[in-house]
Formats: sequence, C-alpha cells, structure tokens
Amino acid sequence: MNKTLLACALAVASVAAIGTAQAATIIPVNMNAAGVGLNDPTPAVPVGNNPGKTVGEQRQIVYQFAADLWGAVLESDVDIRVRAQFTPLACEAASGVLGSAGARFIQRDFEGAVPATWYGEALANAIAGENLSPTEDEINSNFNSNLGTPGCLENSGWYYGLDGNTPAGRINFLDVVMHEIGHGLNFQGFHNLTTGAPQSGFTDIYSSFVYDNATSKAWNAMTNAERVAAAKSDALVWTGDEVTSQVPDALGPLVRLFVSGGLTAQYDYGTAAFGATPTPANFSGAIVLVNDGSPTNASQGCVASPAGAYAGKVALVDRGTCAFEIKANHAQNAGAIAVIVANNVEAIAGMAEDPSVNATVPTIMVALSAGNAIKTVLPNANAALQAVPGSFAGSDTQGRARLYSPAVLATGSTFSHFDVSHAPNALMEPSINQDLDGNLRLDLTPALYSDMGWTLNQGNAATRNGRCDTGVPVFDADVIGLVGGANLQAAAAMCSSTIKNKAGLASCLAPFVAKLRSVGAIPASAEASLRKCSL
Repeated sequence: MNKTLLACALAVASVAAIGTAQAATIIPVNMNAAGVGLNDPTPAVPVGNNPGKTVGEQRQIVYQFAADLWGAVLESDVDIRVRAQFTPLACEAASGVLGSAGARFIQRDFEGAVPATWYGEALANAIAGENLSPTEDEINSNFNSNLGTPGCLENSGWYYGLDGNTPAGRINFLDVVMHEIGHGLNFQGFHNLTTGAPQSGFTDIYSSFVYDNATSKAWNAMTNAERVAAAKSDALVWTGDEVTSQVPDALGPLVRLFVSGGLTAQYDYGTAAFGATPTPANFSGAIVLVNDGSPTNASQGCVASPAGAYAGKVALVDRGTCAFEIKANHAQNAGAIAVIVANNVEAIAGMAEDPSVNATVPTIMVALSAGNAIKTVLPNANAALQAVPGSFAGSDTQGRARLYSPAVLATGSTFSHFDVSHAPNALMEPSINQDLDGNLRLDLTPALYSDMGWTLNQGNAATRNGRCDTGVPVFDADVIGLVGGANLQAAAAMCSSTIKNKAGLASCLAPFVAKLRSVGAIPASAEASLRKCSL
C-alpha cells in the first residue's frame, strides 16, 4: 500500500439514488482560513440559481453542487473527501492556471485491483469497498484566487451561477470544479512525462488504456524514451471499450480545413471562444496573407489593416504579439469573411476571447507547418471546411477518442486530458470552453471512468435524503453524457440545505426542473414521480 502526492493543472454530501448500490458521497473539505477564498465575506447578489449572499457562500455552494453531481453519477461505499481552497496560481494578464487537482495518494495490489497497477485513492477505495487510508483525504484541489485582478486574466472573472449561462468574458466556476474533481477521480496518469518513467516502477490504471498511433504501441509496452516522444506525438488515443463504443454518438462529424489551388491538403484546426462557430457553410474562400503595414511582423495583424484589404477573403494571420480576438477583429474590419491563425509552434489550440473587442468572424488555428505550407502557394490557395465521411471530431481513424499530446510538452495538461479536437468540447479538455455545460453534460468522461473500474449509477435521482424516487434517470438513455437526474439530485440537495420552508424550496427547484424539461432530460413517465416528490 504505497502512496504519493500528485496534482494536475487546468489552464480550470450526496444522497443514495433509489434502486442502486450506494451512490458516492463526496465531501468538500474547506481548507481556507477565515475571511478568504471559500470564506470570503464580500457581499454578493444571488446569481444563476445560486442563492449565496457572499462570495464565499456562493463558492461553497458551487463546490458542493459539483460534489453532489459527481456523487450522483458514481457509486462508492467509501466517502470521498476533497480538500478545496483558493490560492494564488500561475497567472498573466491574458492567460493563467484556473485550478489544479489530483489524487493525494495512490494505491496498488488491493482486493479487486489489476495487479502491479496504481490507482488514485478514491477509485481504489471504491473498488476495494473499504477505506485504504482511513485517516487521509483522497483528493486535493486549488483554485486561482487572483483571477480577474491586475496581472491575472484581468479582463475575466469567476461566474458562480449553477445554470450554465456564463456571461461573455467570465469563467464558469462550476465547470472548473467539475473538471478538477474529475482529475482527482482518476482522470490522470502517474508516469513522469519528462523521463517517461512509471511511478516507482509500476504503471497505473489510466495509462493502461493509452495507445500511441505514431508508433503503433501501447503506452505500457514502450520504453521510457519512447514514452517521452509519445507524450509529444499528437497521436495518443484511449482504447477502453466503453469510451470507444460511445464515440459515434458523443462526438460530431470530423470537419477539417481543406486547402486547394497551388496546394492540395487537409488540416486539423483549433477553434476560438469568440466569433461565429466555424462551419462548412460560413468558412470558404480565397486565402490572403494579412499585411497590416507594420515595419515588422506585419503578418501578425496587431494593428488595423487598410479598409477592404481582405474583402470577401479568408485572412491568414500569424500568431504573436497581441490577442487572438484582436487579430480577428482587425481582419474582420478589413473585410475578411473568415480568419485562419497560423500557430508559431507545431500544435493547435483553442483561442481565448478578449473582452476589449468583439470579433464575430469565424476563426480557426492551424499548426506552424500548415501555415507555412499555405504561405508558399499564396495567392493561389483556397480554404473550405468540409466533413470527413465516417470520421468523428476528436477520434482517430479507428474511432478511438484522442488524448491531449501536443508537440510541446504542457506540464499539467499533456496526457491527462481529452484532446482539444473533441467536438462538442469536452469537460476534460485542457482548457475551459465557453460552450461547456458541466452542470448537465459530462460527455465521454463517465465512460472513461467505467473503463478504469468505476461503477456508474444506473438508477434514478432521489430527493428527501434518498427517500423519494423522482423517476428521472441519473443518465439519459438517449444522449451520451447527459446527466439530468444527477443535476436534479444536486439541485434538490442545494435547495434543501439553503431553504427550509416548503414554498421557498419549490421556488428554488423550479428553474432547475424547467431547464431539464427544456433539454428533454425528464421523461414523461417521470412526471407523476416528480409531483410525488413535490418537484
């Protein structure tokens, strides 16, 4: 029973469900001192179904809501204790770490485990059916206390709503907490990615499902040197049966950038958190290289280009010097109908928004080599987004979900995330995207947990301390990753803990129930049960 401290970074008590084994009880442990972080006494106006009246209260409510969501989804007879706190994390004016989390201890060779294989403490306890380290908390998590202050993503800030309606320029705290708890629940590998060495000479359960398409080797079959290279191959995939079986229903069609004219090629791309969503319908045309007239770096588009310079064209702009949305806005103002950002490294990534401008033009990013190849044939190049028949966004040619393995090792992000090519965007990608709705949709993550040995709750949401079956399944039978019942159960727990009178409780729950009806998460067969539970 060996243990080690671990963490993973993001660049962000439940009741039992009727008719199932014991649903997991996840208990946040407030590690902040009085007056700061989760105990911040600054007055706050209730927002997005969060009734907290101070910043600290709202943060605690969000964290407990996330804990109850995950608790409703997973089964465990052992309580899961998660240390939670706000602390200063690495940050700059336009980028930074939102949160970090991971298993505090790892276990191997317990009852029910794959031999000689490490597991995070929470998963190990769930499989063993006992607390293997009874005096210890299982997960540690930290969140950036400086977010939105000068020098730290200063044009942003946390959103503490529970409704998924994140305002532009804000970061949804619930999504980030769901993501970070997700790492602690074992969405992480324990190899040293700098040396390729396994932890204390033993592999881990997460890494057991990783495969490198570049070498056609399983992660565990590689040498240390091969693992170092594979972590930067942009070719890692997940081989678990549960995830692979759900890929066709969870992911959209693979759409790639097709270039024609003096070059015939197709490229993967990253998308932006701003502007219109790039689609085959709005992204096509002749490509023109941006030239803003600057004496140096004119192709970076950081100052306004002449009016009409890119009228009706797809503008190709280099990364560097200024924010992505500023580049897109200048190109848009010069008539561009779409924008391609050429990265300055051999990787693609999502692009953050900048609240100081409002670019509406569809914008994508391609890797350095793709940008260079296009430039060599200009002005004889045309761009178009096209679907690749039989392929899915975020999977390989065999339908296996891709993992994040960019050409440049990203400490805390590489390996232990889904790839940024997933569409719709996934909760466990390395960055938090504006279109996430972690309050309702957990995409392929539960399937990945199932592959590793977690038991998923196949029952219904329950209220009144587990005594009332709502009839609403924790998991939607028709939509992969939709957890309407888990949302309902978390909402009921939140409302009952903050409101004591019956009328107030009904009012608190009403918007959650309405949202679930609007997305089809409440089947007609559950309406009578909902009424019985006074929902």
